[in-house]
Amino acid sequence: MKKLTFIAVIIIFGLLQATVLNYVSIFNVKPDLLLISVVMASLFFAPGWALFLSVFAGIIKDILSVNTFGFNSLLFFFWSFSIIKLSRSITFDTNYIRLALIFVIAVFNNIIARLASIFLGNFISWGISLRIAVIGPLYTAFIFPLALKLAKQLGFSEEQIR
Repeated sequence: MKKLTFIAVIIIFGLLQATVLNYVSIFNVKPDLLLISVVMASLFFAPGWALFLSVFAGIIKDILSVNTFGFNSLLFFFWSFSIIKLSRSITFDTNYIRLALIFVIAVFNNIIARLASIFLGNFISWGISLRIAVIGPLYTAFIFPLALKLAKQLGFSEEQIR
């Protein structure tokens, strides 16, 4: 039941990211709710389900964005796999550590996405790229505690699901 609820959360996050967040963007930058769902899935679910949910979130993002199809699915799989491996040596038990984790992942996700965009011939000016690479992760990290609060209200916690 928790897995179906989280799939619904991913779909809602995707729809919010594609619609409502356009109106609350800062300098035309909005938080990456689907990346937040990848981090939450990696923290709350067993590795197999976490990877599945992360790829599902990537597919949703690929469907709703103009990037090359499959790019976000592959990238989200990589982030989830990295968090799972990292969680074996580091405990993500405090929100401060989780906040740092989402910020670092969002920075690297934006850098990789910009480099891939340049490689594919879609040049974006350095000013816009820098603005997205700095404000996007900050905005995503700012929204992350709200998403964790929502997850707790829906009954998600590390102890119950793993």
